Amino acid sequence: MAIGDGSGMTKYAAFISYSHSDQATVRWLHRALETYRLPRALIGTDSPFGPVPRRLPPIFRDRDELPASGDLGEHLRAALADSRFQIVVCSPKAAKSKWVNEEILTFKRLHGESRTLALIASGEPYEGGDKECFPEALRFHLGPDGNLSDSPAEPIAADIRPGKDGKRLALLKLIAGITGLRLDQLARRDAARRQRRMIWVTAASMVIALTTIGLAIYAESQRRVAVQQQLLANRSLDFLIGTFAIANPATDNPRTITALTILNRASRRAGVELRAEPQVSARLLRATGEIYFNLGLAREAERDLQSALMRLPKEGEERARVLLKLATVENKRGDLAAAKRTIDQAAASYSKSASYAAELDAEVLEQRGMAEILAGRYADSARLLGQAAQRYSELPGDYREALGRVWMNEAHSLVRLKRFEEADKLFARAEASYTAAFGTNHVRTATAFQNRALADFERGQPALAANRIKQAIAIYDRVLEGDHPTIGAALILQGRIRTAQGDVPGALAAFDRARALYVRAYGPTNAAVGDVDFYAAEAEEKRGATDAALARLARTKAIYDANYGAIDPDQVELLLARSRVLAAAGRADDAKRDCDAASTIQRKLDPPGPALTFATGACAPVRDARSVASTL
Repeated sequence: MAIGDGSGMTKYAAFISYSHSDQATVRWLHRALETYRLPRALIGTDSPFGPVPRRLPPIFRDRDELPASGDLGEHLRAALADSRFQIVVCSPKAAKSKWVNEEILTFKRLHGESRTLALIASGEPYEGGDKECFPEALRFHLGPDGNLSDSPAEPIAADIRPGKDGKRLALLKLIAGITGLRLDQLARRDAARRQRRMIWVTAASMVIALTTIGLAIYAESQRRVAVQQQLLANRSLDFLIGTFAIANPATDNPRTITALTILNRASRRAGVELRAEPQVSARLLRATGEIYFNLGLAREAERDLQSALMRLPKEGEERARVLLKLATVENKRGDLAAAKRTIDQAAASYSKSASYAAELDAEVLEQRGMAEILAGRYADSARLLGQAAQRYSELPGDYREALGRVWMNEAHSLVRLKRFEEADKLFARAEASYTAAFGTNHVRTATAFQNRALADFERGQPALAANRIKQAIAIYDRVLEGDHPTIGAALILQGRIRTAQGDVPGALAAFDRARALYVRAYGPTNAAVGDVDFYAAEAEEKRGATDAALARLARTKAIYDANYGAIDPDQVELLLARSRVLAAAGRADDAKRDCDAASTIQRKLDPPGPALTFATGACAPVRDARSVASTL
């Protein structure tokens, strides 16, 4: 049920922001709010938010409502936009949480400052130091520019600390704020209702007492079994959610094998221990699959997403979303045929009249556009991504993140077509969208700088690209941990740009930092480590270090063989790169051998495609050089 807020309809009564350490308090609050029935005498009466309903609409609890994801992404921001109020569970840990603070800022920017309520669980407000319980965004007003000012705020707060409001009164204070009802109205009627309930309970207890002892014992034993089963289910789910939060790149970078071991264990449990609950198992496997993908572990991501599909009905929203994520994984690993099949399956798996169909239609168009990029058909990609952007812009809610992403990819397609002016307008639009949605110091904004730097680099403007990638890395270094994989990708691009500028020492420094980062995060045989060595070989070649370049490419070959197999687009690029190094070193026969091998692999991958033409053309200079060498 949606509720009126004076400016439209909202899906959630409130959005709970909290630190993971306060999960017990949040579980109580979430249940108490969603099960609270408003007094019958008040139902239907006028309030600032329309007629008073019988129950509050759903309460959004972020770590329960969504699978783990990268950061305050489109789903979380949409939930903030769709919430009438925000409740911040305040504690010293919450006060120090970057993500709680970010949710408060985002909510205030969307709805103003009067709809953020506080529930003090521990600590002291305005105490400062380790005891401070109010996050910074709660203690100060926003300025005209949407950033925190130095003007102190006085948030409305309920207090469940010992000797304060107590849980019941604190709950009523929050409900009064959410509904716009007076606290005394709620308190009087709540007390009367509890008295009536006590009378009813007493009477019911007397009736039960008159029944046979055996029936009473049986009923009690059944109740205990049900409670025990519910507690066990809650504990299992809380454990898995906690596991996902640990491995979430938005909050904790998986720097050690322990994090990956825990994630692997969660994946196995979801697949084995929940076989009797296929819907729950599928949802958890989808979550682990998305986490694996966000961490760059495509093989594990595909495994869990395929397992999720085996547990889902043949049609429905959840199946469509799993298929679309699987298509993203297949696209990432370069399997065009599989990606197209999966996208077609996703498009056929949901009813076009369903309430969620419009959003899925936009996602299907986006995935089709991404598949055309993989196929090298950039005009078709730009057309499809333009249609996807139009669909996203027509959807209700905040889709600025999705629009920024689609505009970025559409711009990349236009760059490939050398339509630079059109591409630059889209890049600027995407960058502005991210900045407006997230601010300057945000991962998405840094991604916009990084993608624009890549486009500048590909259009032959390394100086402009160098400045933009420097901006992106500066933001990443401020908002991410030092070993976050996102920084590694930006460092690779910085190394490539420096190579093009002739700054080989600077390029190798960037590559070596990226390589060390990936080794710590994933281990030495991960494909990302091979990518770093691939590009570093180009820098080694530029300074004339042929042996060092070939050594880097040899390491890349071993990693690609283990991760991709012998027939893969990355193997084609690797052989072409090695051919160029060998040709530059005067080893014409070896260079031709690698070029021919690259063309052979490309014929197996896509016989009539543009990639084969490119591979064949790339070998022409090598063959010409060999012909000249043979006549000398």
